[in-house]
Amino acid sequence: MTRRRLRFGLVGVALLGLLGPVGCGSGTRQDANPSGGSGGEVAESTTAAPTTTTTIKVYAPTAFDQTDALLAERVKAAGLAGGMVRLSRADGSIIHEKSIGSISGSTALSVASSTKWITAAVLMTFVDGGVIGLDDDISRWLPEFVSDKPSISARQLLDHTSGVRDNTCQGGGMSLAACVKAIASSARQFPAGSKFSYGNSDFLVIGRLVEVLGQSDFATIAKQRITGPLQMDATTWPGAPSMANSAFGVRVTVDDYGKFLSMVLHRGMVNGTKVLSEPAVAMMVSNQVAAYDTTKDFSVGITKIPRYGLGCWPDVVDEFGATVVVSGNGGMGLYPWVDYSTNTWGIIGVQDERGAQVAVPASQKVELEARAAIAR
Repeated sequence: MTRRRLRFGLVGVALLGLLGPVGCGSGTRQDANPSGGSGGEVAESTTAAPTTTTTIKVYAPTAFDQTDALLAERVKAAGLAGGMVRLSRADGSIIHEKSIGSISGSTALSVASSTKWITAAVLMTFVDGGVIGLDDDISRWLPEFVSDKPSISARQLLDHTSGVRDNTCQGGGMSLAACVKAIASSARQFPAGSKFSYGNSDFLVIGRLVEVLGQSDFATIAKQRITGPLQMDATTWPGAPSMANSAFGVRVTVDDYGKFLSMVLHRGMVNGTKVLSEPAVAMMVSNQVAAYDTTKDFSVGITKIPRYGLGCWPDVVDEFGATVVVSGNGGMGLYPWVDYSTNTWGIIGVQDERGAQVAVPASQKVELEARAAIAR
């Protein structure tokens, strides 16, 4: 597959297309071209904008009863200490929230691969700054990959098409730098850019790349560039500073992850401050793997989503391929999502250690009903 060399001259999803109508709650997962449309400059108007009135949708007291029932069923079936659902509008007002047992918005959760979305955002700040391009050869910064032919790019790591193989070093016991050297010395699954294969090593390499680019440890850089500006003050990286697991190691609260989702919903802006550029967010949430057959990958078998962005899953796309719903679901059941069609975000907050093949679909069932309830 030929990749575009890019520092954001082209964007893989039309920003305005993200607002296109989608049948939310149907669970329909469409395949699509990642180029969801072509962007264009908007000319400034010399006339005054008309006065508009914003209408806040009001829900019946029983609107989310089925969501709550499914959450309770999900918690009981897994024997969990608790769980919660939070649904929010773009303005920060809570549409609905339900907490069961010991889980609340301030409970720190191990969220497995929901880490990847945050890690991708950290790397994208360097792309925004022109320090690295998504299609640059990573061996420029990580010489342990200099022998790779074809070379491996940052994009291929972020969308799981790099060919690097998972390594036992991800279980801890060594630094991130040493772990990435072990990954680099292992045989490749396939030549870079020839196949999609979901794995953790891709994001461990991204974590180390961030360390080299930022000249500090990953946890410190993540705080400087993403979690700090978003005031995700309860977010921690066990093993830091030497081994902040950038693939599946973050501990985060529903309160904190909601701040990240709000940033994604607002296309990089938080309270008037730009954390990421609009093109960076658009690239992150767009389908990057349309040219590959992803259907046989174990991860797609779990999520039933045949698309992948940069650290996240485009759950639903419109007829033009623009992402409408995007999630960062993780193997311990956390299911955070943004729905551009309803201008909302939501989180199913649990910590389920039964395995991704059970935990993800169980939370996805609650997520689908929650989105349907919002759209009704």
